[in-house]
Amino acid sequence: MISRSVRHVTGERGPGTDRPRRGTWVRATAVAGAMSVLAACGGGGAANPPAVRTAGLTTPLNAVGAQCPAGDPAGRGAVAGPGPHGPAPRVPFLIDSNSQPAQAARQDPATGTAAAAVAARPLAYPVGDWLGENVQAEVAARTAAADRTGATAVFMVYAIPHRDVGAGFSAGGEADAASYRAFTRKVAAAIGARNAVVILEPDSLAQLDSLTPAEQEERYQLLNDAVDVYGGLAGTSVYLDGANCGWTAAPVIADRLNRAGVQRTRGFAVNVSNYYHTQDEVARADVISALTGGTHFVVDTSRNGRGPAGGTLKDSWCNPPARGLGTAPTTETGNPRADAFLWIKVPGASDGECGRKNPPAGTWWPAQADELVRNATP
Repeated sequence: MISRSVRHVTGERGPGTDRPRRGTWVRATAVAGAMSVLAACGGGGAANPPAVRTAGLTTPLNAVGAQCPAGDPAGRGAVAGPGPHGPAPRVPFLIDSNSQPAQAARQDPATGTAAAAVAARPLAYPVGDWLGENVQAEVAARTAAADRTGATAVFMVYAIPHRDVGAGFSAGGEADAASYRAFTRKVAAAIGARNAVVILEPDSLAQLDSLTPAEQEERYQLLNDAVDVYGGLAGTSVYLDGANCGWTAAPVIADRLNRAGVQRTRGFAVNVSNYYHTQDEVARADVISALTGGTHFVVDTSRNGRGPAGGTLKDSWCNPPARGLGTAPTTETGNPRADAFLWIKVPGASDGECGRKNPPAGTWWPAQADELVRNATP
């Protein structure tokens, strides 16, 4: 339960990352200090991926400017550790010509202005069980395209057993531990020695309370295994689930990150598919960093330009109105522990029906894309 809704024709899911992918060629652009490269990638794959949910509270800290639960009420102070493991993300990030918004813009050029604007930015590619036998080909197509242009591909891996266990929009994942371990190795083999960023299993740690004790133990084992596999790739930066401001307090998620092997990764990802202000997420993430041995973090800024929805909207993580695009992907964050601001959730991909007859999770929603682009901040 992260801020998620991820759907791609080739699949993506994650807190607030629902997006089908289809591509159109768009000019490469410089993005907030980080150069982006346009590249053609393989399209297709299995059905749309499930959406990652920005779960949290039904009445979360959702007033604009609200602060995260960033403090350390346990008063434990910093945890000694080696700091981040593995390479820092390298720019430029790949612009995927077969992303969901790219495909939408190509299919309807007359009304696809917003889709084209989103497609011109580097977006994370969702990788999960929905890709089926195509998973290696889809991942390899993007790492190869990135390699040809000197770019870095960004992946959101979302396939752990009992995925979205407490929520439902993105329920699924690999059938069992053995199949997930095999899936991990397929994805890693497709990445190889090329430069990549792996956002590993959004929601997986924040949703632990919805699992049985045995399932929790299995999840920790699977995450530790995945950490070792992806962390063994020379060019890959790995980030575990850090939840978001309105969901899991810093000390709680820090404990879970430590058990999942975060000190053998680059760090953790926050605000995936959610809307919290960047400064609030960074304040909370700084606390988590101190409690996890100085690990680093990335922030999903895809839809947080105007912060979270105010008022009393039920499930305010789910397609809230009047939101806007946030800071474009960049490694120029102004914080030595913040490795990058990324667009992990695809702007314009629905978070789900949300009890309001919205499009299903991951479906491209032109009206929402238009609104996000119109309200972009900065």
